[in-house]
Amino acid sequence: MEKKVVGVFHNVDEVIRSINSLKDQGYTSDDISLITKEKKEFRDISEETDTKIEKAAVTGAATGGFMGAIAGLLAGIGALAIPGVGPIIAAGPILATLGGATAGAGAGRLVGALVGMGISEHEANEYVNYIKQGDILLLVDTDADREKGIHVTLRPKNALNSSYHNSSST
Repeated sequence: MEKKVVGVFHNVDEVIRSINSLKDQGYTSDDISLITKEKKEFRDISEETDTKIEKAAVTGAATGGFMGAIAGLLAGIGALAIPGVGPIIAAGPILATLGGATAGAGAGRLVGALVGMGISEHEANEYVNYIKQGDILLLVDTDADREKGIHVTLRPKNALNSSYHNSSST
C-alpha cells in the first residue's frame, strides 16, 4: 500500500541532502514532490539533486489579470496561486493532485489535496501553515517496505516535523 511521508525544512541544503539520501535508497523524481514559495529555492534544489522535478505542467487557481500574469511568468516550473497561501511552486506527483485547484478554493484546497494523499487533516493544516511561513515541504511516495528508510533519512536532516519521524514510526 502506497503512503506519503512528509518532511518540512527551513533550509535548502537540508532538502538537498534529504533528496540525495532518498535517491541513494532508490527513490526517483516520480516518487518525490516538492512545495516551496521561492522560485530560487526550487531551482537550487532541482539543480543540486539532478532530479529534474521541474518538468511538470502549470495549473492553478489564478484569479484576475495580476494573478494570471504571475502564473504565466512562473509557467515553466509548476506555479500555483492558492488564495490564503499565496503563490507556490510545486513539482512531482503532488501536481496531479493539485491540478484540480479552482479559483476561490484557497488553502482548503491544499489541505484537501494533502488529506486525499493520506495525510491526516491535522497534519495537513500544519503543513499548509509551514508553507505560508515560507518553509519547504518534501513529500515522498513510498510503501511499507521502504518507509523506515525515509524516517531514518528525515530525522537527522533537521526536518521541522521530526516528531512525525520518531522511532515509533519505524
